[in-house]
Amino acid sequence: AKPSLKKVRKFTKIVSCIIFIFKLFGLDCRKSKYIMTSWLQRVKKHRYLLFFLAMGVIFFLNGARPKKEPLRTHSHFVPKGRPWYEAMFSDGILRIGVFWGWDHPRETIESAFPAFDILNGKAVYCNGKKAVIEIGNITQVSKNPLELFKAALEDPSIDVVIYSGHARYGGGMAFAERDDIFRSGNGEIVEDRHTKPFQYFQATSEDLDSTKFPQSYRIVLLNCCDSEAHFRKSWTRRFKECGAPIDLLTVEFPVYNLYDHIRILNFIQDLITFENWKTIKTHYDSEVHKRKNRLVMAPIFSPSPETVAASPKEE
Repeated sequence: AKPSLKKVRKFTKIVSCIIFIFKLFGLDCRKSKYIMTSWLQRVKKHRYLLFFLAMGVIFFLNGARPKKEPLRTHSHFVPKGRPWYEAMFSDGILRIGVFWGWDHPRETIESAFPAFDILNGKAVYCNGKKAVIEIGNITQVSKNPLELFKAALEDPSIDVVIYSGHARYGGGMAFAERDDIFRSGNGEIVEDRHTKPFQYFQATSEDLDSTKFPQSYRIVLLNCCDSEAHFRKSWTRRFKECGAPIDLLTVEFPVYNLYDHIRILNFIQDLITFENWKTIKTHYDSEVHKRKNRLVMAPIFSPSPETVAASPKEE
């Protein structure tokens, strides 16, 4: 089989780099014996250039590419208003689905269990109306966690859906295993660094596109690395296609998942104490573990002033 044009060009570039290095250090590859002229002095003089040339050749031969940082533009945005608590508590039950993704630290998940046990069944009051808290925990060892995640997004009775785990570099949420992904990306080319050599694929959104979001208010929190850059565009598009009044919460910068349970518990506590968006963001951002993270809120739904005129209270 004839070599492809791409391979021929790659080989030509490699040969050109080698000839350039030989000439730079006084090596004449046209003669049978290489004649070295002040080789040590030339190496010392051009040692930094040689280093960068060597690194460039290594990157070129390995097919590696410089890592690109996702766009981060909303880190200091402070939203106004608050969640629509009246709608969330209207049926007398506040249902929260917490999904822990693939490869999540076991100690992180287990650290949240005691608090969830205490909160389950607790009664809170919104405008004098009683509502019972129900929290569901789904991990990678649960049966069909990806299907359960999609079902939770489509269930109108669930008020809050939380995912905490890997973003798979923008490919989607990973559940039972590394490639068990709820594909919901923005369409960019993804560099998968879990494989050697790195692999590239397009972050498609077929799972998200087949999800039928109900026309009832809820909050979706994607607590994973740079979910704002990776998922905001595709998820917001799908919400609008379904006419779903959903407030999407995303994150900027990589998430250090060993302490995710603290952020998740703080978030749930803020909801059952009826905090506004500013307080919710302040509490999330104040948890700094190894690196800073920023919670991004761009609510796409705002109830009418008459609907939210009454201020909810907790008993």
